Amino acid sequence: MYSPNFPFTREPFSRELAPSEVFVSEGHEELRVRLRHAIETGSLAVVTGQVGSGKSTALRAVMHSLDASRYRTLYLANSQLTPTEFYRSLLYQLNVQPRRGFAENKRLLTQIMLEWHQKGVKPIVIIDEAQELGVPMLSELRFALNYQTDSFSPLTIILTGQPQLTETLRLQVLECIRQRITIHYRLPALCEKEVPAYIQHHLRIAGVDRQIFTDEAMTMIYQYSKGLPRRINNICRYAIIAAITAESSVVDVDAVQKGMNDENL
Repeated sequence: MYSPNFPFTREPFSRELAPSEVFVSEGHEELRVRLRHAIETGSLAVVTGQVGSGKSTALRAVMHSLDASRYRTLYLANSQLTPTEFYRSLLYQLNVQPRRGFAENKRLLTQIMLEWHQKGVKPIVIIDEAQELGVPMLSELRFALNYQTDSFSPLTIILTGQPQLTETLRLQVLECIRQRITIHYRLPALCEKEVPAYIQHHLRIAGVDRQIFTDEAMTMIYQYSKGLPRRINNICRYAIIAAITAESSVVDVDAVQKGMNDENL
């Protein structure tokens, strides 16, 4: 995507951002503070948000900010995750060959986690798309966090998913795991005042250090996207293409309207 009017040096509004390039919204900053607390205390954290709200991006940025010599992050994203697969998958990520039995794998992982703790390394397990997890898997987290005593866990588990995860966790059968949640945060969409800064941030990363979107265009983008970063990105990309096609030096409401039409295809 290039035009003399918009001399981008890389694709604008791309998902391929380094953690250091992520726009830090007020919601992201609050999430960072809360997660740091959860990680230091060794507990269960739940992060929810609408599709496209930037949960995974925000988490990736937070994990990147941690001292790699003190923290080790393990990532799971499997909607069919079962207790058996939970322990096997974590062992595979640690380059440890799982045993045949469920109890053996659980014992082995516990031993590794405790050894890390003794060396001053904090393991963090992130389970993405957790709204898809069944009750047996969610119930197993209670035991995964329960090591020597109820007050000690060398492990932090972060569940991230869509808002229905919160509804699932309210089930009576999950009362025990719900009591272990120390951080429960719903990542908000960007507010209206953050959208221009978000757009400018992405333009700057792509090599254009000026605001090419008109004020009216940015207002329309906020209203249509409801502040969801993924939708903002999609609309902006299509709007820029529409402006380039029209040989315009700015991205105005007409280009944004065309972008919204294309985004709905």
